Amino acid sequence: MHLYRELRRRQQLGRVIKVAVSGIGSMGRGIALQLRAMPGLDASILVNRNTDRAVEAWITAGFVREDIVVSNDVRLLSLAVEQGLPCVCSDPDAALGVDGIEVFVEATGTVSHAARSVLGAIQAGKHVVVMNAELDATLGCYLAERARQRGVVYSYADGDQPGVIMRILEWVATHGFEIVAAVNCKGFLDVSATPETSKAWALRMKTSPQMVCAFTDGTKMNLENAIVANATGLLPEVRGMHGVKTTQKDAVRDFSAILGRSGVVDYTLGGDFGGGVFVIGRCSDWDRVGHYFDYLKMGSGPDYLFFRPYHLCHLETPLSVAEAVVYREPTVAPRGAPVAEVVAVAKRDLHPGERLDGMGGYTFYGQVDTVERGRDFLPAGLAEGCVVVRAIQAGEPVPLSSVEPSMDDYARNIRQLQDTLFSTFEPTPAHANVARA
Repeated sequence: MHLYRELRRRQQLGRVIKVAVSGIGSMGRGIALQLRAMPGLDASILVNRNTDRAVEAWITAGFVREDIVVSNDVRLLSLAVEQGLPCVCSDPDAALGVDGIEVFVEATGTVSHAARSVLGAIQAGKHVVVMNAELDATLGCYLAERARQRGVVYSYADGDQPGVIMRILEWVATHGFEIVAAVNCKGFLDVSATPETSKAWALRMKTSPQMVCAFTDGTKMNLENAIVANATGLLPEVRGMHGVKTTQKDAVRDFSAILGRSGVVDYTLGGDFGGGVFVIGRCSDWDRVGHYFDYLKMGSGPDYLFFRPYHLCHLETPLSVAEAVVYREPTVAPRGAPVAEVVAVAKRDLHPGERLDGMGGYTFYGQVDTVERGRDFLPAGLAEGCVVVRAIQAGEPVPLSSVEPSMDDYARNIRQLQDTLFSTFEPTPAHANVARA
């Protein structure tokens, strides 16, 4: 792995990539600890509104409390980072003011708060890696364009499904295969899940009931596939995708029977896939591929399954951090105007006067659709705080005309900028993506 060799050289030469990690929840904490374990990388500043949680993460990493610098003073943080001391702050702007920080990792799971921080990082000339599907699926196209204009990298993280899918997808396309489907594997789905029904699992996994609920009701998976769509041009064939019940052995056959076209994002439900992802690639060249793949027990084609049985979120995120600095390339990022949207769908009957809660809550779940089909409906990433003004039946997408937006919503303002930008503007040139090449 040549990236490992480069990171090892950086470690030996004292050119370690210094990173600020924002959001020290379950995922951010894991990312910070992993950065500390790898050559050539260092989680120098942990950013969290509750600084005690960040301090505890440093103690878990082996530091004593007395050596941890807790401050929002940029000068003090700069000196501490230069000396290699572990730092904590509650204000992202303080971390972004430190010249030694090269990469900002966003892992809060918020939309408005995260958008402010990421735009601040871009303006400060820092590369950005996000482990935040809610943010990227809602505002990622704007953030990526701003980063390209500024000359820095904006990337979604490796390790999470979009990054892992993109690795496989690019490998498959590089070898001359047509992309039939990029597939996220899901064990179970319950669109009626709530934070209350998710408490036991959340306690076991040491995360929040809202996060577990967003996984269980499918919102997170739909956000992840929207990220893949906006980076590649692959599209959901129907709102919410098909969700094919299959196994590794039968996946190619079962997807062929259901899909009406190639070039889609979709998911499996149940089966023996575990935490894996896969890409179905197509090649009809028997002499170049079919004969050899038949011998190699890949099947007789022309469609083939390229499956990875796991994704290792926090463990692999640092690879995206390294690539942003070493190669100045994102692992996966939007390449222009959005092509997919995650719309809010009523989890139960909604009545006038009700206020929508956030993703992983009681009032709605998210389903991915094309931008064209989803144009008249409420984006899931902008739903929190909206007030229902017309009744909406359970299972129906929430019409924009049936809600009043929350006031002074920063994310909504950025979304308006995104919509305006791509209606009047040709995106900054970037390398051709896989599906559109």
